Amino acid sequence: MKRRIIAAICACACAALAGSCGLDRPGHADGRNVLVLHALDTSGVYEDAWRGAPNAQVEVSSTTFVYRKVFTTDEEGLLVLEDLPAGDYYIQASMRDEVNRVLLTGQKRRLLRGAEEIADTLFMSFVPLSPVVLNEVYFCGCNGSIFYYFDQYVELYNSTADTIYLDGHIVCRSTQVDYLMDWEAVDFALAYYVYQFPGVRGVTRQCPIAPHDYLVLASDAVNHNQYGALCVNLLQADYEFFCAYSSDYDNLLVPNLLPLTATGNEFSYNIAHCALWLATGEEYTHAEHCYTSSSGGLMCSPYVEIPLYTILDAVEYSANPTSPRYMTVRLDATLGGNGITRYSGRSMERKVPGFDTNNSAFDFEPTVPTPGYSHVR
Repeated sequence: MKRRIIAAICACACAALAGSCGLDRPGHADGRNVLVLHALDTSGVYEDAWRGAPNAQVEVSSTTFVYRKVFTTDEEGLLVLEDLPAGDYYIQASMRDEVNRVLLTGQKRRLLRGAEEIADTLFMSFVPLSPVVLNEVYFCGCNGSIFYYFDQYVELYNSTADTIYLDGHIVCRSTQVDYLMDWEAVDFALAYYVYQFPGVRGVTRQCPIAPHDYLVLASDAVNHNQYGALCVNLLQADYEFFCAYSSDYDNLLVPNLLPLTATGNEFSYNIAHCALWLATGEEYTHAEHCYTSSSGGLMCSPYVEIPLYTILDAVEYSANPTSPRYMTVRLDATLGGNGITRYSGRSMERKVPGFDTNNSAFDFEPTVPTPGYSHVR
């Protein structure tokens, strides 16, 4: 019954869109597509030849309407999906191997038009599991008051069995000028804010993150819940971004991450679209970049170029999945946070702690903020 209701709703939505946007009405019945998938392991991790990926988890989600389901391939790596409504789909297959410390994954986007059977292949390859990832990003703000977003935070997760020291590592926020340059033609990401952990990388051991543990980095380590029911209590944050050159709040009981940039602003990020990343801090370059504004004038601002090879993990988010990009797809293939509205008190969190395919639309899901205990519900 539920499938019929969804199909009916989608059919009505498609008809409405067709009437309002001048698109042709679909020529076939909705909700009868059959997709035959073959998940193929091309990594050579288990054997030299390509092989079907048995028992791979396949997530199918639609950008056209609300649809997200997880399936499992058979022993040959095959999966048959029936009765799919017409629409635009993201498809991802994944297999996690803790012994070899790799994640086998493959993604693609597929448009289904209606009443057809399609066979397709998901080519899976491996990516090394990043030791530390951005596990949760809370960006949209809450209902404390109009324009209240001071309860923003980033949560890090150590996916290894070893203690890792983040001394000297840096946390960065992207530029928000999408036409500044061709991101795929350069070997760096461009940061507007850069804040650094205390200590010296490889020398001191002041900033540990224990195995399979979390660190919460708060914009302001305050109990923001006192200002609104949806706001987050960050008194127990592990670190706080602090800029002495602005009117930034400083909780003296929480260690500070301090700015390497000279913008004079506290570390905050856009409530609708931005990119964040964690890097080793071993190399970076201060540089001024100029661009032509939408009004035709020349605009120049100080930025920091962060070499891609130093970046451990990066996440770009947007409420609109078709927004222009603020960094290369080599760091994050798609935009996470789709549908999270401003001041809604919603967060984006990895579906499984440490699960990272460099594809935020697949890796993250909307949730209530859970700083420091993401896996607990």
